[in-house]
Amino acid sequence: MIYDILMLLVFLLTGYFFSGIGAIPASSSNIAVITTTLEKSFKKGFRIALGAGMGSVLLSVIALLYSQVFTSFFEDNPWVQYTILFIFFVIGLLILLRNQIHIDFDNPLSEDSRIGNFWKGFLLAFLNPTALIFWILIISLSNTYLFSVSKFSPVVNLALFFIGIFFGKLTTLYFYGKMSKVLSKRKNKKRPMVLNIIGAALVLGSLVQCIRMLLD
Repeated sequence: MIYDILMLLVFLLTGYFFSGIGAIPASSSNIAVITTTLEKSFKKGFRIALGAGMGSVLLSVIALLYSQVFTSFFEDNPWVQYTILFIFFVIGLLILLRNQIHIDFDNPLSEDSRIGNFWKGFLLAFLNPTALIFWILIISLSNTYLFSVSKFSPVVNLALFFIGIFFGKLTTLYFYGKMSKVLSKRKNKKRPMVLNIIGAALVLGSLVQCIRMLLD
């Protein structure tokens, strides 16, 4: 009985820990939470975080069900990942150098849209091939060193694992939002600061993801 309870906690905490750690590097959902909080409100930024949490859960479910298919695809086509990272890197670089090359940028991530902030966060987290690779790797490592997790695992175990993933992502993005709230209280102009955050996050995030992929 005690062993069963401990295993349930392991599933929950594993999902929570890896999801929280995986959400720390710069990504589109992180940037959306930061910029929306800065330019709109913490409440709207938190809605994006909720959507991103659900998007991460769905992405991890897909990674669990079709890990072998996606692993083979990305191994056979590494250029897909590097192309996406290169595009993010170039966009971030252009934003940081906007004054030198005289380019004016709007911030689409903070704009109100028809899909709403929750669905914006959901799509930003879900349409992320790098995060998909991350969850494929985590599931593989869990099967090797921690516990067996697959579509044949008990429903309760899988439910706790995915609940942990949701709250891990939500916790990290919550702190990103709180950090942005502190930044928003400064008296300097918001827009240049927001653009600098976006540019730096895209450049650093792309480099970190690229290094991680090369090491893998």
